[in-house]
Amino acid sequence: MMAKGTRQVIESVLGSQMTAQIWTSNYSPVFPFTPQDFSVGAVLPMMLYLFRWGSRRGKGQFAATYGGEDAGAPTIASTVDKLIENPAIDGFNMASGRAILGDFLLTSILENRRRSESHGEQVQRCFANHYYASWIDLPVSAANLRGVPEMITALLSDQEEGETVLPFAERGRYRVGARIQDNDLLRALAPGTSTSGTKSDLGSDEFDEATDLPLDQLVTVRLAQGCGGAPSKAVGRNNPGPIPNQRPIAAKAAEDFRDDLLVFLDCYAAGGSVPRAALLQMLESALAIGLTSVLTASVEIMNRWATLGKIPEADDVTPLPLFFDCSSGSDPDLRATSEESGFLLRQALNRLPAVLMHARLLDHYVRSESELDRRKLPPTSPDATEWLNLTGSLLNGSHEEASDARRFFRKTAQKLRDASDEADELELRALLGEQAADGDAGRALAEALSAAFAESSNSGKERLNNFLTSALMIDEVNGLAKRRKVMLHQTRRKGQGRRGDALSFVLTNPAIEYLVHRHVRLTGKGRKERPLSYPEFLTILRERYGFHIDRAPPNLAVPSEVLQRNRRMFERRLRDLGLLVGVNDAERMKKIRWRYRASQDLAGQENAA
Repeated sequence: MMAKGTRQVIESVLGSQMTAQIWTSNYSPVFPFTPQDFSVGAVLPMMLYLFRWGSRRGKGQFAATYGGEDAGAPTIASTVDKLIENPAIDGFNMASGRAILGDFLLTSILENRRRSESHGEQVQRCFANHYYASWIDLPVSAANLRGVPEMITALLSDQEEGETVLPFAERGRYRVGARIQDNDLLRALAPGTSTSGTKSDLGSDEFDEATDLPLDQLVTVRLAQGCGGAPSKAVGRNNPGPIPNQRPIAAKAAEDFRDDLLVFLDCYAAGGSVPRAALLQMLESALAIGLTSVLTASVEIMNRWATLGKIPEADDVTPLPLFFDCSSGSDPDLRATSEESGFLLRQALNRLPAVLMHARLLDHYVRSESELDRRKLPPTSPDATEWLNLTGSLLNGSHEEASDARRFFRKTAQKLRDASDEADELELRALLGEQAADGDAGRALAEALSAAFAESSNSGKERLNNFLTSALMIDEVNGLAKRRKVMLHQTRRKGQGRRGDALSFVLTNPAIEYLVHRHVRLTGKGRKERPLSYPEFLTILRERYGFHIDRAPPNLAVPSEVLQRNRRMFERRLRDLGLLVGVNDAERMKKIRWRYRASQDLAGQENAA
C-alpha cells in the first residue's frame, strides 16, 4: 500500500480545498450517490421517510427502546423482551413463546447482521411491510444507504428546477413532505394510517386500531409505536437534511427507471392482489434493475465523454450489454459465458475512476482557475449535461481556454513531482512519470491521482465494484447475479494460486415476475393492459436494460446453440411460473401474461358489479 503521506504531499501542492474536491470516489453530477456498498432492502423504508417528512432521517429511538439491558445494540432477543411488555401482544411470556415470536420477527420483519438466524445477533434491517417501518431507524446511520433513497425519491418527485427537493409543495401524486393520504406510495403502504393536524409534525401520523392488518404488518406497527414517534429530521453541517434534486447523467436509464417504478406502483402497490411479501421482493428487484441500468449506462456515457469531450444524446445511449444465464448456474456453458460478460463489465467499471478524477479536475479548473464568468456557468442540477459538455470542451480542445487548462495541469503535475522527490514519496513519483511535451496533461494527471487514491485508500476502484455488487443484490433470492470463487492465477503447485470472485448474471423468479408485471401494462394514462409476445418481451429486456438472453452482446461471441439453449430455458421458467401461455409453437403466439391482477382491473370489476 502507498505510504500514508501521499495525501499530505498532494495537499501541500494542491491546497486543502482542491484536494478535498478531488480526493474522493464521488462526483454528484454523474452519480447522485456515493459509490460504495449499501443494502437495497433498506432503501424502501428510507424512501417512505423521505416522502413523508421531506428531509433526510436523523436519530430515532429504536436502539434506545429495544437495546439490551446494557443499552447495547438491539437483538431479536432484546426486541422480544420489549415487545411482550405491550398488552396488545399477549401469550409469548414463556420461553417457547419468546422463541416463536423471535423467529417470526426474523422471517417477516427484521433481519440480522450477516443474515444470522441467532436471536443474539445485532439487528440491522427492517422490512417495509407497512409505512411504520420508516419509524424504525435501521440502518442506524442514513449515510449507510449512500444517497440511493434520496436519488430515487428525487426521480419520482420529478421537480424540474432547484438544487434540492422542496418539501410540502402541493404538486404531484408522489409529492415530498406530504400527508400519508396525499401521497400514492405512502397511502398504498399505510393501511389504517392517516395524518391529522400539521403535516410537518413528527407526531401527526395516527393508526386506526380498528383496522384489520396481517400479522407481519401489525407487529411492524407495534414495533414502531414502541419507539414513540418518527425519527427526527437530519440537521447540522455533517448531517444535512435537504434532499438533493440531482439526476444521474444517464438520463434515459433514469427516466426508464422512474417510469417502471410508477407503472408498477400504480398497478400493484394498492390493489391487494399481490401478497405483501411478494410485492416487497418484486419492488427490491425493481430497484436492483433500475440501479444497475443507471450505473452501466453512466459507465458507457462517461467513457464516451472521456474520448469525445461531449455527453451523447440520451437516445443514443444504452446500458452496457450483459449476458444472463437463465439456468442460474446449472449449465456450465451458460455460466461461463455470463461470467465472461461480468468480467467485461468490471473491466469497464475499473476504467471509470480515472475518468471521474479527470472530470473533478476540470470542475475545479473551471470554478477556481479559469477566466469564465462564474455567474454564467451552467447548473449541475437537476441535470449536469450542459456542465459536463463545458468541461468536456476543455478536454477535447474546442474551448478557447483549453490550452490554459492543459498548461495549468502540466504545472500542477510538475509541482507534485518536485514535492514527491522532496518527501521521498517514490510510488507517487513513479505514478506521475516524466513530463512530456505532447499529450493531454490533464488526462495524465487524472490517471496518476486516481491510481494514487486507489492505492492510498485501498478501495478506490473497489468502491464502484462494491456499489455494483450491492445494486445487483448478488446471491440474494430476488437479485440479478451470483458469484463463485475461482482461481485467477494458477501457480506451479496444484491447488495454490490467487483466488477471486467470478460474477454471472441471473434472473431470479421475483425479478422475472417484476419484469413481466411491469411490461404487461402500458406506460400511459390508465396503465392499460398490453398484449406482449415472448419475442417482444426479449426485445424489451435487451433494448431497455441491456439484458441479453437469446442474442450475443456486441462485446462477446456466443455460439448459436448456447443462445438457443438459454432461450428455451427462459421460456420454460416463464411457463413454470405461469407467466407464459401459447396455443402452438409459433413464436408470436407465445404470450406473456400476468399472475397478479392490477388495481385498475380490480377497480373495473368492482364498478361492474
